Amino acid sequence: MAVFQKEDAGLMLLMPALLLLTPPLVHGAVSEPPHLSLIHWLDNVMEVETARIRPVSDWRSCVAVRVDLSILSILGVDEKNERLQLYVLYTQGWRDERLRWDSSQYGGVHKVTVPANRIWLPDIILYETANVDEDPQSRSVSVTNDGWVELQQPRLLESSCPLNLYHFPLDQQTCNLTFLSQSHTAMEVELYWGRRERDRVFSRGEWEILSLSVPPHIQPIPHFNTSAIRVQVTVRRSPLLYLVTLLLPSALVLVLDLLAFLIPVYLKQRLSVMAAVYTGHFIFIITIFTLFPPFTLQLPLIETYLSGSLVLLALGAVETAVLFQLSSDRNSWVVKHLFPTLWRLVGRRQWKEPRMQRGGGVCECVKMEECVCALNTELSQVCHFLQSLREERNTLSMCRELSLALDRTYLCVHCLVLATGGAVLYCKWRTTA
Repeated sequence: MAVFQKEDAGLMLLMPALLLLTPPLVHGAVSEPPHLSLIHWLDNVMEVETARIRPVSDWRSCVAVRVDLSILSILGVDEKNERLQLYVLYTQGWRDERLRWDSSQYGGVHKVTVPANRIWLPDIILYETANVDEDPQSRSVSVTNDGWVELQQPRLLESSCPLNLYHFPLDQQTCNLTFLSQSHTAMEVELYWGRRERDRVFSRGEWEILSLSVPPHIQPIPHFNTSAIRVQVTVRRSPLLYLVTLLLPSALVLVLDLLAFLIPVYLKQRLSVMAAVYTGHFIFIITIFTLFPPFTLQLPLIETYLSGSLVLLALGAVETAVLFQLSSDRNSWVVKHLFPTLWRLVGRRQWKEPRMQRGGGVCECVKMEECVCALNTELSQVCHFLQSLREERNTLSMCRELSLALDRTYLCVHCLVLATGGAVLYCKWRTTA
């Protein structure tokens, strides 16, 4: 009995030491780090099916969703199909009343990242979308301790945009990007613009951004009774490439047309040159017209100018053909009726139609003198023939002189019309510069 008492006394003395050593081990086996506790709590909250419905405690309250858009790159503008392609950083933010915690109870954790497919996400779509795969699936979202959820993702936006190509290639285009909720009314989800910083476009090619704005009021969107935000993106084209590839070749073709007027109008080679220049310019204009939409309310200025220059080239070819016919003196009706009138218009002397007199000597001699009479007759015919050749040559010279005067007059009118059209085109372009 004494022995057991002594042993019990020894155990009693060791108990405090064992108690001092065991609490940490027991605490470590039962408790867990604060961040793991937060993970388990969030996992339990998101495990419930109600986590994927609208995050409000009162069903009559509205969820305010902030929309932010930063343009990273302007991929291009499709003029023929009237589409705008942008690479943007799209951000949405809203408050989820279920995802709130006291950071002091979880080791001071203020922000975590959770899978996006386990919570409610606003179903916001782009109204002007022209591409089915414009909305990629998000993998994760960030959540703060006060319930603020933020979704940030890069997106490739391709939207339809009616283009105004009147001042092409010095044009500016303003396109609308309308974001709206697909299945929630304005009483359930309300969108608002939350611009925080300016755009920083890292790629500069044919287009550059001028402004990114949100109008205060937008017209109701048909078939949608939802809250919407309309973002207006204004871009400007860099015209240097088109000025070199479009205007410079066209100007060279017009110069070749003017140089063709240096060839005399009575040479048929000039008509060949005019026809070749007209054909080349026609093919060039057809190639340019393929850049524009097939149906537009207003033709571009450059298209109107090139079409007008094509008409002038056609008129130049017609003028060459007509004057070639006149200068060759091949039409008696023209020489008889048209040339006198034209000759009076240029202020020259009265036109006199050449008269061809035939030799008709009368021979009254007989026998021996018949040969002399026949010889006189032949000499008279030769003289009249030479005189007719001389008169035809004078007539041809006068025809060519008149054709040259008419050709120079048409050339002045031709140059005046081209210069006037170019000046009007430049003034119209200056109003947009």
